[in-house]
Amino acid sequence: MHISRRTLLVGAVTTALLLPLTACGGNSNAADSGTAKYKDLVNPGVITASTVSEQPPFAVTDESGKPSGFAIDLMNEAAKRLGVKVQYKATSLQGALTGLTANQYDIGIGGFIAAPERRKQVDFTTPYYWGFTKILTRKGDKQTKLSDFDGKRVGVVSGSVQEDYMDKRMPDVRKVKFKDHTALVTQLLSKSIDAAILGGGVADTYAAKSPVRIAVTREAPQGTAFPMRKDGDPKLLKDIDTQINAMIDDGTYIKLYKKYFQDPVSADLIKERPKLAKQVENTSLAPSEK
Repeated sequence: MHISRRTLLVGAVTTALLLPLTACGGNSNAADSGTAKYKDLVNPGVITASTVSEQPPFAVTDESGKPSGFAIDLMNEAAKRLGVKVQYKATSLQGALTGLTANQYDIGIGGFIAAPERRKQVDFTTPYYWGFTKILTRKGDKQTKLSDFDGKRVGVVSGSVQEDYMDKRMPDVRKVKFKDHTALVTQLLSKSIDAAILGGGVADTYAAKSPVRIAVTREAPQGTAFPMRKDGDPKLLKDIDTQINAMIDDGTYIKLYKKYFQDPVSADLIKERPKLAKQVENTSLAPSEK
């Protein structure tokens, strides 16, 4: 049978477009076999994962649609060790969570804080990160405490845990909601809002590359974890937690952590994942004394 050069080129381009969206462990047959052991997946034979397109350093998506970030790296490594396929679909923070309850995704990969109100709708893995809530202002501004923002226009991503924090701890601000972090920080820089409230890791990323400053830092009340469907296979949740613990044991977790963070590992995270204590002992990543 004759296959034209044009047909080969089309096939190659199609393959190139599809590959960035999928992570798998081992060869294709092994990945198929690995994923087959999980029941009630949205799409049989593949773990369908929502990811937030603009949430550095946890998850970002480039122009080709390829996701990257700390959460993505953890999931890809877990998938490799489990021998499973993962297909990522970029969406908003709120879209990722509502998509889980609507059975569009099996898991959410990003910086999702495991807040009590969210646990009513989705299940969560054990936290894999524990950070802070931070408020950004433009460089040169002088605010240093929450009350300094009373009456000011403060931006927040709609549906985020930081929105709930703002409602409870900053009731006198003028809340302005945005669909993602990029829009939020862009409007801060253009002076359309006076401040922006974000998760600590996201705030640190923007502070390192944009003319903004961290004005206020508060400890996060809950850890960051992967949300999963309540009616999904509990074995998948357990296996992902097991692989993250294995990464802690062999040093892979700390290697990935250092790639994205400089702050010490939280003592709260060590309570959730005790094996981290040995990995950070007598290093710059050991929890700060309070």
